[in-house]
Amino acid sequence: MTFKELLAVKEMTGYYFSKHSGIHQPAVSNLVTGKRDPLNMRVYTCKKAAETLGMSLVEFYEVLDNKD
Repeated sequence: MTFKELLAVKEMTGYYFSKHSGIHQPAVSNLVTGKRDPLNMRVYTCKKAAETLGMSLVEFYEVLDNKD
């Protein structure tokens, strides 16, 4: 699943995600467009992203690492 698809499943916009996670909007935009791989973020940033999405860190990695 892509980060963009994950946001859609969670019914979040990139703007909403950015404001609630504390991750800067340009970085979120790069995640949504695929210019940046969310699995290459620092663990602290992944933890903030996972919490904003209502997921555990393990779930976050598993969902985004699944290429199906």
